[in-house]
Order: sequence, then C-alpha cells, then structure tokens
Amino acid sequence: MAQDFALKNQMLRSAGSIMDNIAEGFGRGSRLEFIQFLSIAKASVSELQSQIIRCKDYKYISNDLFELTIEKVNKIGNKIAAFISYLNKSNFKGQKFMERADEIKNQSTTNKAKLQASEATEHQTNNTKHQTPNNIIKTTNAASPLGAYPHARKVGNLLFLSGIGSRSAADNSIPGLELDADGNIVKYDIEAECHSVFANVRAVLEASGSSWDKMVDVTVFLTNMKKDFPVYNKIYGEYFKGVEACRTTVEVKSLPTPICIELKVIAIIE
Repeated sequence: MAQDFALKNQMLRSAGSIMDNIAEGFGRGSRLEFIQFLSIAKASVSELQSQIIRCKDYKYISNDLFELTIEKVNKIGNKIAAFISYLNKSNFKGQKFMERADEIKNQSTTNKAKLQASEATEHQTNNTKHQTPNNIIKTTNAASPLGAYPHARKVGNLLFLSGIGSRSAADNSIPGLELDADGNIVKYDIEAECHSVFANVRAVLEASGSSWDKMVDVTVFLTNMKKDFPVYNKIYGEYFKGVEACRTTVEVKSLPTPICIELKVIAIIE
C-alpha cells in the first residue's frame, strides 16, 4: 500500500471530498445548497468504499482492518443519507435568510414593509432569476435548463415542471459520475443522483410557490431499469411517504446529459 501512490492519493482525495463538501455546504447558509453538497459528499463516500475494497483485494490490509474501516465508512454514508432525508423534509430555509429577516426588523416602518415584501419574494423564489407575468418560473437553486424552456409554468392552480435531472445547481456536476477521456460513463451512483434530483425538484416547487406535498403526478425516467430500480424505488419511498402522488417509471436509452434519472412533475398551487 505504501508504494501504491495512485490508490493512496485517490483515497485521500475521496476522504477529503467528504469533509470539504459537508463544510462548504454548511457554510452556504442555505438548506437547498447544503443538500446539494451533501449529495456530493455521499458520492465521495461511495468512492472511498470502493477504494477500501480494492485495498483488501490487493491484500494491502488485513481482513480485520478492512471490516473495521468499511464499517466506519458505511456509518458515515448512512448518517449523510439520513441527514439529507431530514433536510428535505424541513421547512427551514437557512441561516442567511434568518439574517436577512433580522435586518428587516431594524428598518423604519416604511422600509420594513418594502423589505418584507422583497424578503417574501426571495423566500418564495429562492434567488429566482425572474418570474414573468405569464407565470413562467426560473430559479438559480435548481439545475439550469439545457434549452429554451423554463423550470416550471403555472396554469390555473396547476404547476407543470419541465423534466429535471440530477445535475448540481451549484456547479452543474453530476454527483458520483466518473467519465473517461472520451466522455463515456465509467461509473455512476444512482443513490447520489436520486438525492440530487429530488433536491432540484423541491427547489423548483418552492420557487413556484408550491411544495413537496402538493405533487399529484410524477413521471420518472431511468436509463437502467433492471439495475437501478430497486435503489431508486427505496429512496423514492422515503421521500414520497404520505405524498400519494401518481407515479409512472419508464426506461429510456439515454438522457440529454450523462445522468441516470430524470423527473417530470405536476403539482398544485393553492
């Protein structure tokens, strides 16, 4: 192991990525951004697990050390997944929004009213680029559209979301994805992508004035039904418990970017 510098460096980068992404996500002061970075950290946990298994296969470590190490890493991954699930169910928007609320309290009555209106808009759109009079929704807290279409559009009391995948709103990366020099997929992480795509959907819903429990119809596109359905279905059950939205899951040959899951949603706005 001491001479396998490549593997050792990979493990150091993966372990460091877990810590760094948790720290950066927390430092953003926004729940939705924190979820995005936690998803990246969860993907780094999966990479580290794979590298530890390789150490055992290469006989760099004993079976006892392998069992001890992999158990600790598994616990970290489970804790991150549980934290993501908790944050997705929380209505707390983040520390930076609380700080802005405090600023409002210190303004005069006139300015306070104006700032409160601005704050309400910001909380609703969560840094939305713009919401045009014809009920078109675009937000910077979900993966940006790939073409000439909005994140969502309101029609009466219904909200129609464009298909949205697991790309990170923060840096457009796909959590857990590894490509070769030719852009071919070497490996991907369906679990990390599920958490990320659900975070994107939640961001669009909140930017539109709707919420997670207001979804009525969900279409899910998977690129590998046989391999990914069990994991996706389990995580879906955790997120959608009590929502009772209608669901259709289909397999497609590919999606516009190298993601493995995409959602198409209809929700209501009351």
